[in-house]
Amino acid sequence: MPLTPLRIAVLAASLSACLVGSAESQPMTSAQALEAIQSFEGNLPTGISVGAKSAKESTDKMAAAANAIVQYAIQSDTVVVDMGPDAVTWCDVKKGVTGMAHSGERGLLFAAYLAGEIKAQIRTGKNDPNPYAGWVEALHVYKALRMRDGLKIAEIETLAAKQKDGSLEAYAAEAAQRSVARLEANYHGERPVSIALSGR
Repeated sequence: MPLTPLRIAVLAASLSACLVGSAESQPMTSAQALEAIQSFEGNLPTGISVGAKSAKESTDKMAAAANAIVQYAIQSDTVVVDMGPDAVTWCDVKKGVTGMAHSGERGLLFAAYLAGEIKAQIRTGKNDPNPYAGWVEALHVYKALRMRDGLKIAEIETLAAKQKDGSLEAYAAEAAQRSVARLEANYHGERPVSIALSGR
């Protein structure tokens, strides 16, 4: 399903509402988060044209699942996801993605990043803000979009180059260290309990 301008706008606005802060809702369980991730992945654009009604339904389901993924990452104590500038280089979490070039795709990649982080931490039972698992998931989606639409986002291209030369995992460890250092500087040397929402 191609991401038409209307679908991009719907997805970007939907994700931006979550990114800049939406109303508190009932916390999700890990099982619900995994269901949302499965729905998100099952409704990702595949490049196969489908009817307008089916495409709209798929986009709506994907956007709803993406919103649930974002909310889980923000609200859950089960996972610790770094949303700071060292981990999420392609979008400004504080401002959202609306208004940025390729905003819908950036929002889609953000949701994919969160999905990868959440899945890895639920499976291992270990809170780990290292962005590697999320980057791998985002790169998987990005490669499909790049092949289908010729999409190019410079920040993601950097990650793709690191993945190609085998240095992505080490780069992720460095990004996690930079993020912790940034937080420690912000807290004047006091190590925070969680870096789930590391600020810019």
